[in-house]
Amino acid sequence: MDWLATLTRSFTSASDKTIETESRLRKGLKMLVGIIIISWMSIYPIYNSYYKANAVEHYQRHLDLVAGKSMFYNPWQYRILCPMMIEGMYWVADNTVFRVYDVKGFNLTLPESGEKNDRTLKLMTGLRDPHFVKYTLVFLAFRFFQNALIFYLCYIYFSVFIRNRMLVLLGLMMSALFMGNGVMDADLTFNTYMDITVYLLAALVIVKNLPGWWIIPITLVGAANRETSLLIPVIYFFSKFNWNNWRSVGTLISNNREVIAVSVVSMVGFIAIFLGIRSYFGYQPPSIWRAAAGLPMLKLNLMSSVSVKTYMELFGIFGFLPLWTLLIFRSLDFRLKVFFVFLVGIWITIHLLTATSYQTRLFLVPTLVVLLPATLSYMENQIKHERSLT
Repeated sequence: MDWLATLTRSFTSASDKTIETESRLRKGLKMLVGIIIISWMSIYPIYNSYYKANAVEHYQRHLDLVAGKSMFYNPWQYRILCPMMIEGMYWVADNTVFRVYDVKGFNLTLPESGEKNDRTLKLMTGLRDPHFVKYTLVFLAFRFFQNALIFYLCYIYFSVFIRNRMLVLLGLMMSALFMGNGVMDADLTFNTYMDITVYLLAALVIVKNLPGWWIIPITLVGAANRETSLLIPVIYFFSKFNWNNWRSVGTLISNNREVIAVSVVSMVGFIAIFLGIRSYFGYQPPSIWRAAAGLPMLKLNLMSSVSVKTYMELFGIFGFLPLWTLLIFRSLDFRLKVFFVFLVGIWITIHLLTATSYQTRLFLVPTLVVLLPATLSYMENQIKHERSLT
């Protein structure tokens, strides 16, 4: 009977190997599908930026910034982080890849029939210049990585509040659509997407109870990128501060030493970088575009012929999610309540007063950090509640 046992073991071993092979194939297929989906999601906002917005203008605007003559000097000239990273990537590529592969211009032609998109024509013209092509390749790689990183961070962040993976994936898909809609009057705006990245990182430090000292480097990086990073130590402070025994100042300070220290150091570091950059490049008054900041800009955004454009574009970036989140505010996680106050209420108010709000990329931070996880987590809880009643 030994031969029978040997034969049985052979069949069992072969069966186990087959199952293992099929399992590996399934995992490989899932990974391939995931890579394709994330890549498509990452490319979609870039496509819209080139076809529907002013991404083709980014080449000249980047060169102007590097030369110290930005079109809107204040604040564009002071947002130095992404241009420095782009220049670093370009230098590396120019001394490695572009030495091996000689990049030349492309003389592409389009069918003669039909009207041509002006942006498409300008892109076709620019692609004849090898220098334009090399910078564009760097731009595309940088922005693709930015988008993919944002989706990765969103997945981790949404999963803190939402346990249903399908709802998390729905949130990612909606994030890609909102990012694709937020391209009006914008070039590739790397600093906007770096802003989203640093806020997602800061939010993860807060909600996952990671060491608070991570807030300091995140704030410093954000300060070199965009002035809006000022709110990072603010949301950290109000999310983490322990108000127990609030009648005793000494006890409050004793119970919140780390929170106070991190917030103060982060704020001081932000101010130092903020002032240092302006001192280095030379301060110029804020540029005025469309209307002056304050009530004139608020009127332009909400009570003028332009406001129709503002309302439509804002719907494309978050629909009715702000109102929905306000209605469910009482049921939100405490940290999302803090984020809502500062990253929805204060953030939106400041931008309505200081910027043309149909440039809706400016509202991606509140959408991704607050509105989407808040509404999706509420939906999940409602589904659980209704199931418990049946």
